[in-house]
Amino acid sequence: MLTQKQEQYVFRHLSLIDMERAKKSIEKMEASNDQYIKEALFRDAVVSYIKPFSDNRGGNVKRGLKLNQKGIPKDLKSAHKEIEDIRNQLFAYNDLAKQETQFGPETSFSINGYEKVFYENLIEPLKQLVVAMHKYLMQEMNELEENGL
Repeated sequence: MLTQKQEQYVFRHLSLIDMERAKKSIEKMEASNDQYIKEALFRDAVVSYIKPFSDNRGGNVKRGLKLNQKGIPKDLKSAHKEIEDIRNQLFAYNDLAKQETQFGPETSFSINGYEKVFYENLIEPLKQLVVAMHKYLMQEMNELEENGL
């Protein structure tokens, strides 16, 4: 069984991998001309980026093993929140309010949110968030090492 410090270190290492995966998905997305591929890579980048901020479990922590938001630059906090909401309301769950559902006569309805899951305005902030969190995670891992991991 891992000690609590070892668990924190491993969690940060896994989170670092998630940031690297998000970065690679964004790079591949920007290089693609296929809209479906772009949407899939955007979804992967969002999920990979947000995963470490979600409730994860460890051996010492049964719930709540997650990154705090200290590493998020102040000017990107609203973008982080929007990315988190997209993950939670469109990618992980089907929140009807986010889907902008319109119900017409009889059984006719339209869904706006699920039809387009590519938010071009969030690509640059997501790239900046990934870089900032990568740097922050490296600092935290170094601190754990220096403090007798």
